[in-house]
Amino acid sequence: MPGPGRHYRGNRKAANPSAASLSTVARESALALPDDSPVLAIFKDIALKLTARQDRHERLVKLSRDITIESKRIIFVLHSAMTKEANAKVLADANDRIQKLLNGPIKSIGIELEYSPAYLHLRAVTSGFQEFVEARTMFSIMATGQIITFPEVQKELEFVVTENDEQRKVVTMITDNDYMLGLADLTGELMRKAINSVSTGESEDCIQACQVVRDLYTGYLGITNNRHLLRKLTTTRTNVNKVEMAVYALRVRGSGPGLMAAGNPPAPDIDAPAGLSDDEGYY
Repeated sequence: MPGPGRHYRGNRKAANPSAASLSTVARESALALPDDSPVLAIFKDIALKLTARQDRHERLVKLSRDITIESKRIIFVLHSAMTKEANAKVLADANDRIQKLLNGPIKSIGIELEYSPAYLHLRAVTSGFQEFVEARTMFSIMATGQIITFPEVQKELEFVVTENDEQRKVVTMITDNDYMLGLADLTGELMRKAINSVSTGESEDCIQACQVVRDLYTGYLGITNNRHLLRKLTTTRTNVNKVEMAVYALRVRGSGPGLMAAGNPPAPDIDAPAGLSDDEGYY
């Protein structure tokens, strides 16, 4: 006799080859409905809405990709300012690019989402917004020495659209999460700028970048309920270490091409800009 749980092959019920699948039944039922059926009209309307939503999502992904590419180019332009003499020209070029970016893809995103729930398409635009915040904040630090705030960024994303001789206000919504993640990515660019400043002898820029990276890292340590930010916290800590080593080398060994060479004379005492703290934050 067969053991427990075993059955003879002949005891199994053979599948009915004439049994129709669920999709076949649904197709036949749909074809049997009259053209003026209210049920068929409901499903056709749903199909049109889903198609429109998918098309909108694809357009937003393309716009977000354009924002990401142009924001990276703006950051590259800002890094090209190696001396204070070239700083004004670089900032003017970067500002023109930022304005074109605002009035181009970013404004188009606001128009696309004007009559659609923005939360449905957050994943399509979040990468572009983070990269824009990174570029815009780096420009703000180089131009004014301060980090642009979230309300100030949101204010720049308000546009006036004229259509049929009528004006209306369009707002491209950016979440506070995208703003914070963009600032977290900014620490890497500030680290690169600090190291470049050491090679050119711009000690004030290096010290300022070091303090900004420290402050950002210290502030982010108190945020524990954002899993996306926690993933970037390790990289942020690495950037803090690198920029602190750059400042250490600048203070102890001096600046210039022979920064790491043996036998360099000690660097002169460099005072940090007023208002900056020497606190290294928390580990």
